[in-house]
Amino acid sequence: MKIARTSSSLRQRQARVAFGLCLALGTAGMAAGQQTPSSSSHPPDSGRLATTHADSQEMSKGVDHLRGNVQVNYRDMKLSADEVTYNQSSGDVVASGHVLFIDARSHINADEIHYNLRTGKGWFTNFRGYIHSTLRARPKRPETEDRYYIQTDRSKVLYTENPFYIRGKEVERLDDDTYKVTHGWFSTCDSERKGWSFSASEAKIELDDKAMARGCIIRFLDVPLFYVPAVATSIARRPRHTGFLLPYVGNSSIKGYIAGGGFFWAISPSMDLLLGLEYYTLRGVAPRGQFRMQPSEHTKLTLNFFEVNDKDKIVADRAPGKSVKVVGDTTDLPFGIRAVADVDYVSSLAFRETYSPTFTEAVNSEAHQVGFASRNSGAYSSNFYASRYEDFLSAQVVPGNAVLIRHTPEFSFLGMDQQAGESPFYFSFRSSAGEVGRTEPGLAIPSLSERLDVHPEVGLRLPEFWGFHLTPSLGFDAARYGAVLDPNREPLTRLLGDLALDFRPPSLEKVFARELWGRRFKHVIEPDVTYRLVKARDPSELADVVRSDELDILSQTQEVEYSLTNIILARKEVPAGTAEIPQAQELLSWRITQKYYFDPTFGGVLGPNSPMVWEPTLSLTGFHFIPGRRMSPVVSVLKVAPFSHYDTEMKLDLSPYGKGILDAGITSHVKCGPYGLAFTDFYINKNTYVGPASGSSSSSSTTTSGVSAPPFSYHLLNVLATFGDFDRKGFSGAAGTNYNLVQKVAAGAVAQVSYNFGCFGLNFEYQKFSLTALRQERVFRAAISLANIGTFGDFKPRDRLY
Repeated sequence: MKIARTSSSLRQRQARVAFGLCLALGTAGMAAGQQTPSSSSHPPDSGRLATTHADSQEMSKGVDHLRGNVQVNYRDMKLSADEVTYNQSSGDVVASGHVLFIDARSHINADEIHYNLRTGKGWFTNFRGYIHSTLRARPKRPETEDRYYIQTDRSKVLYTENPFYIRGKEVERLDDDTYKVTHGWFSTCDSERKGWSFSASEAKIELDDKAMARGCIIRFLDVPLFYVPAVATSIARRPRHTGFLLPYVGNSSIKGYIAGGGFFWAISPSMDLLLGLEYYTLRGVAPRGQFRMQPSEHTKLTLNFFEVNDKDKIVADRAPGKSVKVVGDTTDLPFGIRAVADVDYVSSLAFRETYSPTFTEAVNSEAHQVGFASRNSGAYSSNFYASRYEDFLSAQVVPGNAVLIRHTPEFSFLGMDQQAGESPFYFSFRSSAGEVGRTEPGLAIPSLSERLDVHPEVGLRLPEFWGFHLTPSLGFDAARYGAVLDPNREPLTRLLGDLALDFRPPSLEKVFARELWGRRFKHVIEPDVTYRLVKARDPSELADVVRSDELDILSQTQEVEYSLTNIILARKEVPAGTAEIPQAQELLSWRITQKYYFDPTFGGVLGPNSPMVWEPTLSLTGFHFIPGRRMSPVVSVLKVAPFSHYDTEMKLDLSPYGKGILDAGITSHVKCGPYGLAFTDFYINKNTYVGPASGSSSSSSTTTSGVSAPPFSYHLLNVLATFGDFDRKGFSGAAGTNYNLVQKVAAGAVAQVSYNFGCFGLNFEYQKFSLTALRQERVFRAAISLANIGTFGDFKPRDRLY
């Protein structure tokens, strides 16, 4: 019998039933959705819009019964069931028979639902359906919280917007934020046979915190991979939770089979610790660790540690050692002090060549460790710092096989240009004091000695004259060294006087009236000439200075540097009357520079028996060239960036005596849709002879000592090609090589291929190293990425090249 009631009390009861059911199922959805705030356990205002349909409706002793094709709609929620019962006195709601709940985030089926609106507790039998994921990128700085959180980079972690599928024999709601699932199944794939899943005999979910499960079986393509007695994962907005990481395996031709795992400890929201252990069948145990801390927005610290106790039976191939990397920065200290630590320590070059994960790191023979605290106040800067520089001479693990330079500790005080009253004079200075030292084979000096340096300078800014600018400056440098190269010499005091004239003629400009591609173009030519004279009290003293940094390579010189810069600018016109301001873009710039040395020996300190690097040559180009001639190489720097997806920079050192290219460096990036290409090319091909000596007309290829100069060549090409995007379905990958064109060998090569199925991804990597005899290695790595969960395998997201 069909009953139709239209009284006001009945409509209110129907509204309470509708909202109560939606509330019950909505809170179940929150268990997997993780983001929606917990709802109230009390029935809301019944006056809100709700519609109900049933084949029959009746009320008996405060209990509402709805039967047959029951449909309840409330806002964007929809509930359908064969039967619904609502007890007004106890607040119990029961829905059974083909229960279906749908809203903007959820699509849930269940056989039966029991829920109490007042206590907020209930259970659901044969729960199945999906809930849309609500994981979002976290804001850099929480607006309503005092604590700061370590940022997790999701840019290389497989993430999907696919809904989260759940099945469970019984789901029990213990309180507003806690749910218990019995015999559950979880996945972001809509089918076990087409993706991954894991089942658990029992799981406990705490909203916006974590999920813990027992008796887990992880399956891939419906094939069980492994069993885990217990597992925990974070489902918070800031997903960090203490627990063991997924294990991984791999293979290497010089390390053997690799097995590893780790433990992650979320110490606090702003601090965590990762402890890992790898076992190489041919090398032994390799512990590693990472500590991260971010107590505030302006303070960060990361520490990485890695060690291998090499057990290789071949003594010549053993490379035991350790590496430590520390990066920290803070501006939270009192008085506006900023402190920075940047430490890259490795026990030997052999260890770095053998175990570095990339070619670039493996071939780097230098290790830098530096820490400083500085305070800037207007034009003045105070700095207290300590540093250690190590340059390994070879990969042999023997004592003293490196050049060590230390600054322990040192203080500096700097002053930028400050105008003297209303005059055209500007004053600046730099000063430093501390302990410095250099240690290398064959050098018998104290490991540390004092060094004091003062360098004041005054400049004169003259008014413009017909577009010409002339800026003279005058200064001197006084330095005292506690140790020198000559053991018979007393600690010396170096005095240098410095005069510079910066002459800049007016720029030549032309704006082209004709537009091209909707843009106006402008050509600018900027000449520049600088004369510099540096005189030493005793030039012979400079050869005895122990070289620790740029202060110790100052020398006597008389030189003129001249350059010409061409710039092409483009500006896109905007419609008249709009607020948009047209911006000019630099499409091309080309700078040509050369120096002429009136004294090519720099006061006699440069010659055949002392081929040192001095500041007058080093300040011209980043490539070292053999000095000793009046004309320096012609330095050409060309930058081209016509489009946002393309740029190229090319640097050349050209011989002024017709010897062609001495050095070259080219860097280029191209991005066109899913395709990307980046390459760098470094080329060195020069003799110790670059031109005729001063006062000689000979053009023979001999040095000043008359000995033929053998050529030295170096040509390395680095290419990296990428395709696709790991975040999108389908194929993606990258391939790169470091090819030595002189030796005709690929010193390093890498290829990475991934296929993203949406809810999981397959990742493969192949690497080859052809370095010294220590490392002729082939590495193959593979991994399975489970969307929103993690990666199983030894190919980690941080190793991805794209």
